[in-house]
Amino acid sequence: MELSAELLGRLKPEWDRAPGDPEMTAFKRQARRRQAMWRAQQGLDFGEHPPENKNGSVLKEEDGNAYANFLSPRIVEAVKHRLHEDQRQTSQQLQEPRLLNHLLSSMPMCFNLYGELHNDPERLTAAGKALWNVQEEGQAVKFEWSPGRHDARYTGDGTAFDVALFFGEPGGASRTVIGIETKYHEHAVTESEPNAVTRLPRYTEIAEKSQAFKPDWRKRILGTELQQVWRDHLLLLAMLQDEERPRTLGTYVLVYPEGNTSFARLAERYMDALEDTSTFRHVTLESLLDAHVLHARDTEQRFRDRYLF
Repeated sequence: MELSAELLGRLKPEWDRAPGDPEMTAFKRQARRRQAMWRAQQGLDFGEHPPENKNGSVLKEEDGNAYANFLSPRIVEAVKHRLHEDQRQTSQQLQEPRLLNHLLSSMPMCFNLYGELHNDPERLTAAGKALWNVQEEGQAVKFEWSPGRHDARYTGDGTAFDVALFFGEPGGASRTVIGIETKYHEHAVTESEPNAVTRLPRYTEIAEKSQAFKPDWRKRILGTELQQVWRDHLLLLAMLQDEERPRTLGTYVLVYPEGNTSFARLAERYMDALEDTSTFRHVTLESLLDAHVLHARDTEQRFRDRYLF
């Protein structure tokens, strides 16, 4: 279905450059256009970002506030639950306007991918078994969650999972957690090396204790595109090492669409830096959807129609 430029709104090519990577640049531009097309097909007008700048991949504020960015009533329930004041975490980085209004953001996509698991232990249990071979009962789904953003028992740097899935008996002696990072339109970027005084010593302690990394992990990871994924993985590893909570088993999972070649390459490089790969997995959106366990059937189709191409 061809839509006019007037309906699609402003989609500037320069917004989506992945330097030195024409294949990823093409994917980013196509993903932005896909979101503008989806918005227009829903009969929704485009919004502004930044203010007073029309942007085809942003909703009008009134549509965002009506939860038009989300694909089913069950998902809207999950969003409202997370935004409720009693779910707020100290120093959380969840940006409500971005969640509600930005079509390209991976955070609303994360809710659209996992939101129907919220308050549905049976579906969560089925997803755990089908996708991660977790045999325990589904317990909880927590979006934009950390066990303690500035808690010295963990990484202490504000890092959080986009979503964490919990399995096991409430109050039991052990539990399993799947900590997940979702990517859609974004490409991998280099981070500055961690502060050698305030950050690196704790990171090193977690990494070495885990025995998950090859001896030359510092050279492979620090100050590279791998570092953000590494910090997320360290958060999961720190949870596994925490002796003050019930014994925790788990995996950190990086999710991205097949067309996101930037994160596909990064994931392979990260795997190559690991001595023990048992706590890290990377999977595509397509492979998750093909298991048919995350959504009701009509919601799954709406997700495919919106995000995949």
